Amino acid sequence: MYLTIEALRAIRETETSVLELRRAAREEARRMVERAEAEAEALVEREMRAAEEEARALIAQAEAEALREAEPIYRDADEACARMREEAAGRLAQAVALIVERIVKANGHL
Repeated sequence: MYLTIEALRAIRETETSVLELRRAAREEARRMVERAEAEAEALVEREMRAAEEEARALIAQAEAEALREAEPIYRDADEACARMREEAAGRLAQAVALIVERIVKANGHL
């Protein structure tokens, strides 16, 4: 009988130990999942920041490239405008004379 009581006690202790091990394993698994989720969130945040920085750099690079490409176009347009102003200024005297002539002829003073 003494052996049976000892065997039962050993079984109970083993069951208690197994239950405690399961509880500890579940708790450790929960902590591992929490750590993994936190690490994943931090990784996603770092990657998002890196992607945003890269996007800003690419946009700045594209804008600089566009300005370089647009510079000759702006210069050509400025030169064309200057030529047109010079041509218009050169014809201003003719235009004034023509307008005066028409006004004077229309009023019959010539």
